[in-house]
Amino acid sequence: MKKGIALGGSDGHIPGVAFMDTAEAMRRVGNNTGNLLFQYAMHSLIGERTYQLGRDVDWTGASVRRLCRAVVIPSANFLRDGFDMGGVTGFLEKLELPFVMVGLGAQAPDYATRSFDFHPSVLRLIDLIRERAPMVGVRGDFTAQVLADHGVHNVVVTGCPSNFINPDPDVGQRIAAKYARARAGLQGGDGLLDSFITHGDEPWPKDPVKQQVEKRLVAWTNAGPGMMVQQSVPVFMEYIRRANIAAPADIPEHREPALARALLPDATVREFRVFVAAKLRSYFSVHQWMEDSARYDFSVGMRLHGNMVAWQAGTPALWVHHDSRTRELAEAMALPTLPVDRFLAECASVEDAFARAEFDADAYGARRRELGLRLLQVFDSIEMTPAGYLAGLRMPAPTDTVPHASPSRSA
Repeated sequence: MKKGIALGGSDGHIPGVAFMDTAEAMRRVGNNTGNLLFQYAMHSLIGERTYQLGRDVDWTGASVRRLCRAVVIPSANFLRDGFDMGGVTGFLEKLELPFVMVGLGAQAPDYATRSFDFHPSVLRLIDLIRERAPMVGVRGDFTAQVLADHGVHNVVVTGCPSNFINPDPDVGQRIAAKYARARAGLQGGDGLLDSFITHGDEPWPKDPVKQQVEKRLVAWTNAGPGMMVQQSVPVFMEYIRRANIAAPADIPEHREPALARALLPDATVREFRVFVAAKLRSYFSVHQWMEDSARYDFSVGMRLHGNMVAWQAGTPALWVHHDSRTRELAEAMALPTLPVDRFLAECASVEDAFARAEFDADAYGARRRELGLRLLQVFDSIEMTPAGYLAGLRMPAPTDTVPHASPSRSA
């Protein structure tokens, strides 16, 4: 019998999260709920038996070797300064099975960066990719170049696997139609969006420019018909979940006013508390996150995966980029994007941001297909069966045919 595939990451939701303390919940998602999205994507795109690492098979390696022929690692911006990949690298090294990575990215301030301070475990991972990975799917050309600088050439640009969650090959056209409806509503009404989603990043970022973006998004959400999604920053997530009786946390008294000053500086602490309760959300299930996001007219923020949740649910979005991560992915996947300096200079309102979300549905659809075909090359490198959108790429294109007329009979 053909062996299966060992698959890293979750299947897109954390069972029993309502009964977990916040530290455990955040540990399960790698301190960022956005990780759920690309992990869920890979689970949904594989059309054969998979064994989830840590759930169906353990990390010791014996059960993996017995049941699996290869390993798939859903990936993110692992190629960044100081990031420790010791656990994954050690596992892959002792396992001695072929593996592929999908969505692997490099993180840098800009595309000109060529010098990195990689952790030794990341350097060893790069060696393993060169030695044992038949092929790797990377986020974009920048990441491909970083790997090439380290002697790795068995790569294809695939973007993020989350781009293929929606199985509809015409999802770009449906998003464009929703853009058009929202635009018509703006022009025919009071000039305001009926609803929107924003995506929180960090309340205390080191970069003051990111702080300006964060404050602006919070202000829009607080004043208008919006919802904000928070994905990360454990101390903030503790505060958001503080009323959950299963998530007790010793929250210092100064944290609430500090968060209020950072995010809503003109509000009282109570007003900030009301904002968090009424308008701030966090999700530990991709299904519910997508269902809620589908209800809104527009999504905007610096979070790649937060916006992608909305996008795959059919909601128009604008990705604001401040470094190579989001820029590389948005450009590779033909997504609407705006550099952070232009966002701050040109977007005084959420309607301004909506107006700058330039989207070509035909270009997006063509790029999505191109990237999907490249991802199939990664699948083929370990003879893995595709599902969902990728399986559709293997089906012959429909052709218009004229039905044959029945022979006429003489009376």
